[in-house]
Amino acid sequence: MTPSKLYQKGKLYAFDGEAFVELEPSDERKLPVTEEAVNAVKAVRKAAHRAIGLRPELSLCASAMLLAAAELPDIAQRVKALGQRIYGS
Repeated sequence: MTPSKLYQKGKLYAFDGEAFVELEPSDERKLPVTEEAVNAVKAVRKAAHRAIGLRPELSLCASAMLLAAAELPDIAQRVKALGQRIYGS
């Protein structure tokens, strides 16, 4: 098979030690955040671990935090304030 037929444009491949294999698409999303935000998620995970006796995944904690923050009436102002602090405008 020629390389153009073996690999398809738009697909993601990884080397498994012998050949490149197509990776399955994932519903997981990567969302870059500040180090301060990562530390906040870790602190929430630690508190949740103490409260429920299980150590939840970081993604579960981050999702819960984002959903709770979305309900804050002043969330837009908080975003603006963080942007001003980070970018100095």
